[in-house]
Amino acid sequence: MSIFIDTCAFIALINHDDEFHYRSSDLFIKATEADEKFFTSNYVILETIFLLQREIGIPAVNDFRKLMLPLVNIIWVDEKINNDCLNNLIAAEKRKISLTDYSSFYILDSFKIGRVFTFDKHFKKKGYQILE
Repeated sequence: MSIFIDTCAFIALINHDDEFHYRSSDLFIKATEADEKFFTSNYVILETIFLLQREIGIPAVNDFRKLMLPLVNIIWVDEKINNDCLNNLIAAEKRKISLTDYSSFYILDSFKIGRVFTFDKHFKKKGYQILE
């Protein structure tokens, strides 16, 4: 099975002070032991690096690069996906769902990825299966 990893899951895995750290670690270990395939997008990676750098510092960015990135398959958001997602974001007129989230929704649908490793309520509201 395939699992898409969202920004908040990456943050929780790296940041020991995150409220979801222990839960995310348990979920990640179980998924790894079950030989799951992990996916994410370049937008999620960019967002994760930005937040780690701002909230924790460069050592956390380096940990993310060394420990997490080798374990995931990266799906690259290209110009077409970006434009489609930006159109969706503007049409929805919702301020609290990011372009990164819209690109994740697009990828989940297009690549038929079954589950999402996230703590972001927007994914559940959209009907995606959350890793639990």
